[in-house]
Amino acid sequence: MDEAVKSLHHRGPDGSGYKIYSNCAFGHTRLSILDIDERSNQPFCSEDGRYTLVFNGEIYNYQVLRNRLIEEGIQFRTSSDTEVLFQLLIQKGEEALHLLDGFFAFAFYDALENDMLIGRDRLGIKPLIVYEDAKSLIFSSELASLYTFEIDKTLDQEALNAYFAFTYIPAPKTILKYARKLLPGSLIRIKNETLVERNYYKPSAQLSALTYEESKSKIRAGLTASVHNRLVSDVALGSFLSGGLDSSIIAALAIQNKPDLKTFSIGFDHPFFDESKYAIELAKHIGSQHFDFKLNQEDFSENFTSFLDTIDEPFADSSAFAMYMLSIKTKEHVTVALSGDGADELAGGYRKHFAEFQTRQFSTIKKIGLKIAASLGRSLPVSRSGKWGDLNRKLQKLARGLNHSPATRYWNWCQFIPSDDRQKLLGKSYLKLVNPFTHHKFDGLNEVLKADQEMVLPNDMLKKVDLMSMSQGLEVRTPFLAHDFVELMNSLPETYKLNKEGGKRILRDSFGDLLPRSILDRSKKGFEIPIKEWLNHELENLLNGPLFEKEYIQKQGLFETDYLDLIKAKWNDSDFGDRIYLVWALIVFQSWYSRYYPSAKND
Repeated sequence: MDEAVKSLHHRGPDGSGYKIYSNCAFGHTRLSILDIDERSNQPFCSEDGRYTLVFNGEIYNYQVLRNRLIEEGIQFRTSSDTEVLFQLLIQKGEEALHLLDGFFAFAFYDALENDMLIGRDRLGIKPLIVYEDAKSLIFSSELASLYTFEIDKTLDQEALNAYFAFTYIPAPKTILKYARKLLPGSLIRIKNETLVERNYYKPSAQLSALTYEESKSKIRAGLTASVHNRLVSDVALGSFLSGGLDSSIIAALAIQNKPDLKTFSIGFDHPFFDESKYAIELAKHIGSQHFDFKLNQEDFSENFTSFLDTIDEPFADSSAFAMYMLSIKTKEHVTVALSGDGADELAGGYRKHFAEFQTRQFSTIKKIGLKIAASLGRSLPVSRSGKWGDLNRKLQKLARGLNHSPATRYWNWCQFIPSDDRQKLLGKSYLKLVNPFTHHKFDGLNEVLKADQEMVLPNDMLKKVDLMSMSQGLEVRTPFLAHDFVELMNSLPETYKLNKEGGKRILRDSFGDLLPRSILDRSKKGFEIPIKEWLNHELENLLNGPLFEKEYIQKQGLFETDYLDLIKAKWNDSDFGDRIYLVWALIVFQSWYSRYYPSAKND
């Protein structure tokens, strides 16, 4: 238990402890945000030892809930949200989950009844991993701590294939065969050795009758309240600011309640990727104290190894490096940061959402023209690192999706690495991925957005932010993901969100008075890094290093050595294109594997 707790020190550098019963044990590391007094340290236990709570996250409405409990005669010994959750669970059990506004993963134990409740927040903002075999059940915020126990380390082949398709592993899978991610809005109840797992929350699917103007008013009020609630903190708090619409709205609302707001952005020395001028402009517009950090090749080289060491299971979203560096720099000034995460999935902000909208509008003649243009462009470079290469990449992807059903198109557009490349890499380990959305009709764009809320948001975007920020002991709060705001956005007609001019229509119209025209008129640009250029400086040494030696690869038994030899020979060719993301996924995987399966190097 001691080693497991130590492995999570980065998530909670302000304190740690554990509680051991005859049949179970609880460990916790604390990042002090509310009531930083040591009386609120965890595991949080009743004086008689009957009840124990370990809890990761924040309950934003804890003051309201605390007052209700006091009216019911409950006495408190701290002013923390931890004790509020603790008392709610004692008094109301599972029903307490429906009262919470916040993000959380927790385990609560009643020793007298031998009854344990494990829960995860509605949207999956906080992670919760469960390992289960015939002898034990272990839960944790990160896969890393599971490796401190004697567990079965067998890899899950479906998860391996999914990783090399999406660059992340969708829940409930993890890279381990006997470990799973508890799904958002789910709980586990273990009473007298009987385990029941179920959903306690599903977002409402009911369509609203609100007019556009009424919806704008509701959105303005709802997000303003959400930001206000997420400013509660007993430690320094700031806000991320990318220069895009979402983080700009959050910062503009936050400064209304916090005039001394600090804002933080990451820029690049590569002009195609750098957006820092927009963040600086917005900071001047709202009057925040702004910190802009520029990253270059040297920053990448110096922090490359430590970044890889933070990854608890294979995760190759390349923008995670930028989030890692932003977290390092932000933590120098604050312990809590607001972010704009979630807005794209709620309001149709991704380029694939607009592509889906356009695909449904295209005439037959337009589709034929796009296919002809794509065929002419197949011999030209595709790349995310330049204007024309990126335009051709988008054209090729759009053309490939024109003849597919919406469900197949969505599934394919979620994938970063084509199936033929995966098949060549994985060989006998290759499995054809099963599309879980096959039976979804995707009649409307709202269904596509909800699929992203289920697939992309918790498994990629929120995973990235939590893993990178908590590696530095930095808490990130997401006002767009207040569950009542999510339900409001999901209830609105798709025409309120996407039109021929692009996505996030209603967000622009609801908050346009707070932002400069340059921010409102900007088209969506993904949070990406110049991975090809930066990696080129490191790649030759990496691909010729010990983790890519033929003997090592053969011992792993996961990859085809002939295809890896081809990658080594061709990575610098002009037509290598987006295969750089396959190489990046390989580097991340091999780094992870060498840390958790060190015997493979010594056999």
